[in-house]
Amino acid sequence: MADELVRQLKGKGLAAMAYSIETISSAEAAVLIGESALVGFGYPIYGSDLPDPMKNFMAGLPEVSARKTLVFCTQWLWSGDGAAIGASFLKDKGYKVDWGEHFLMPNNVTVSIIRLPYTNDPARLSIILNRARKRIEHIAEKIVSGKPFRRGFNLISFLLGCLQRLPYRRFYHKLRNDIAVDSLTCIDCGECVRLCPAENIYYNGNDYLTRGSCILCLRCYNFCPVTAITYMKRSHLQSRGEPYRGPVENFDPNVLTGTNNQRTEY
Repeated sequence: MADELVRQLKGKGLAAMAYSIETISSAEAAVLIGESALVGFGYPIYGSDLPDPMKNFMAGLPEVSARKTLVFCTQWLWSGDGAAIGASFLKDKGYKVDWGEHFLMPNNVTVSIIRLPYTNDPARLSIILNRARKRIEHIAEKIVSGKPFRRGFNLISFLLGCLQRLPYRRFYHKLRNDIAVDSLTCIDCGECVRLCPAENIYYNGNDYLTRGSCILCLRCYNFCPVTAITYMKRSHLQSRGEPYRGPVENFDPNVLTGTNNQRTEY
């Protein structure tokens, strides 16, 4: 979504770049923000809440003076106030959030214990992405015209967000040590270690272990080449097909971590 938003803004005459927060330091982010007339923040929403890496990133941001800001989130079904909750982490730092949007994306929760529907079918994914692109085009037009647009910044959306966020925050810490590596299936490729944004999975010289710092992003589970990751001691059900592999064919999650030797700005 960030990639498409950059493309749309460039097509409308604005200079735009996107960076993964996993590839830049707070100091580098401060320089980029200082050089920009407008700054945007995007993240996947978890239980109507921000992922911990984004919370930590926002906490380290510099204070600014009424900097025009966009906040957007990706969600599966709904989040209520997914963009507004991100804006709440920025308001005391001087970021003036004039634009907020929610983009519906495919479900990435494919763990066996929660049998939610998901798909890797390119045709079905394309339908979802095309709908999201229409919203991206809409928010890009609002940005270029300077007209504020903030979806979900109201009391009803806040209350709907709380329906997910309050129980999610209550049980979140109890779920952070449920990821494990099946040593009998593991091929020792280290992909789970490279992909983990929380350094939860590590190799001790003999086995792949966890620290209990999982943020529930499911990258390791979804992108393990041999589905050797378990959740709540359950392996992936092969009858359901491969776990979710991303919104487009040949999606490479390493672009988020900068470990694929490709440019991390796009």
